[in-house]
Amino acid sequence: MLIPGLLQTKEYARELIGHDCPPLDEETIEERVAARLKRQEKLTSKPLAHFTFVMHEAALRGVVGDQAVMRRQLEYLLKVGELRNVTLQVLSFALAPTVALSGALILVETVEHDVYAHVEAQETGALYADGDKISALAQRYGMIRSQALNVEESARFMRKLAEEL
Repeated sequence: MLIPGLLQTKEYARELIGHDCPPLDEETIEERVAARLKRQEKLTSKPLAHFTFVMHEAALRGVVGDQAVMRRQLEYLLKVGELRNVTLQVLSFALAPTVALSGALILVETVEHDVYAHVEAQETGALYADGDKISALAQRYGMIRSQALNVEESARFMRKLAEEL
């Protein structure tokens, strides 16, 4: 229900981290925002890795901060989506399979071709390396991605949302 950390602007990340519950002190907020932004270097570091993101429409419509913060966030997504190694897709309310509502799902393949999955919900997360679990989660991700708008439709959708703010 949120824009992935690798795709967040500094303002968006600060709003999320700065309004955590229980509240964090200013130093911790700044450290976490800086760490999140540092991880974004992976999007453009060499050798290039391929990143595919499917974001639920709710993450794009939910206003984090204020409308100006969200407009800049959407504009940033459009910019990042132009990178050759980044694919951004939107899963619309109308097409979302129920498995998409179970929380964030991240699949990672290392240079050595080891595959891991990370799933998370409030106050919990789990990392999986078991082949059977990875297979099931990969199937789930495939179902989600197949129902998402294609790259061009997704960009048009995000552009329209940004213009409406």
